[in-house]
Amino acid sequence: MTHVTVTTAAKRPSVGVLLRRAVALRCAWCGDRPGFRRGWFKRADSCRHCGMSVQRGLDGFELGAATVNAMLTFGMLVVLGAISVIATSPDVAVVPLILSLGAAAIVMPIVFYPFTYTIWFAVELMMEPPSPADIAAAAERVRVPVT
Repeated sequence: MTHVTVTTAAKRPSVGVLLRRAVALRCAWCGDRPGFRRGWFKRADSCRHCGMSVQRGLDGFELGAATVNAMLTFGMLVVLGAISVIATSPDVAVVPLILSLGAAAIVMPIVFYPFTYTIWFAVELMMEPPSPADIAAAAERVRVPVT
């Protein structure tokens, strides 16, 4: 039998720790890898180590993750577009710029996909820290493996 340490509300990770874990594709709450990820495009409803659920009784988790993905993608497109225009100014090659940014707009959401879920989970934990009931439910999920 493995020993699992469940983080209590008193030992809540700091904002920086939550975000660093999320960017490293770890569970934002306990830091376990892969946390609730099961593949690039697959995820479980809870972390296999700490049992913290990504849903926690809240609707719209996927919408938050999609919003993070859109923000990362659009932000990166703006930065890449600005760098390209500045680097090639005054003779901006518009057609190659549009084609390359169009290709990037297709590829970047795929690349960012798993990061958006872990980042949104960290943001959600910052906005609404787990209650004692959430922590107890997480501990119960770890004790009783879901198949």
